[in-house]
Amino acid sequence: RYPPPPRMAPRAASMATATTAGATLAAEEFAAGLRPPAVVPPRPASSSCARPAADAAALGFREVRAIHDAETVRVYQAYNDAIADAAVAANSFRAPMEAGLWSSTRMTWIKPSAVWMAYRCGWTTLKDKHQARVLALDVSRAGFEALLLRASLSHGQDAVHSRSDAVRVQWDPERVMHPQAPRSEVFTKALTDVRSIQIGLRGPAVEVLLDPSFTLRITDVTADFRAAACALSASDPDLGAAAAALWPEQQEAEMALPTAVRAALQMGPAAA
Repeated sequence: RYPPPPRMAPRAASMATATTAGATLAAEEFAAGLRPPAVVPPRPASSSCARPAADAAALGFREVRAIHDAETVRVYQAYNDAIADAAVAANSFRAPMEAGLWSSTRMTWIKPSAVWMAYRCGWTTLKDKHQARVLALDVSRAGFEALLLRASLSHGQDAVHSRSDAVRVQWDPERVMHPQAPRSEVFTKALTDVRSIQIGLRGPAVEVLLDPSFTLRITDVTADFRAAACALSASDPDLGAAAAALWPEQQEAEMALPTAVRAALQMGPAAA
């Protein structure tokens, strides 16, 4: 009934296999609080393991980086166990809504950056129970671009928004994995010269998440986030293993967006 998830680019299967084999017990220990973060120098790793999509110096100031293909875009949200279980089982947020667990009247945020999601939810174990699970939503690319075209900016010289805005875009500093980060930064650090898009939905825009032609697939990726956190918190941190866990099949890449969307969101290297 549902279309397949985004077609994934080939990756080093051996790395992902090794990560899975070695991280299962560690992930359970990390989730149980048995593996406290260890701040030690990370082992050398290629920059692709620590960056969101491409070399940080080459990233545009405001660009949308996501796992995507011609038809779909992947975004992330964090929820409690009850909402996550119901949404994944039904492949829809309608089930948790009808159970009184999920509300379409509250503002909610979606983000295409996995590391930003990890920072926001503390890798599902370092913050609170309401962010204990991460769901990956594969949404319609056409619908995603339509949301962006409707968005108002929350900051910047042309920012004009009100509490009634249905779609709000916020450009925050992009984040990358960093084993030596302070605990408050939960194994991430901000890139001051690169922005990451956060998309806030309110009212009719939230209801779009209930539309099966928009939200095509809901996948629980909590285990991936926890395995990545284990690799980062190990006594010998491994950025390569963390990246393989967080992006087991495809990394985020810069999206080519219509000119009208780019103009509306003040995208590009020269944006202020």
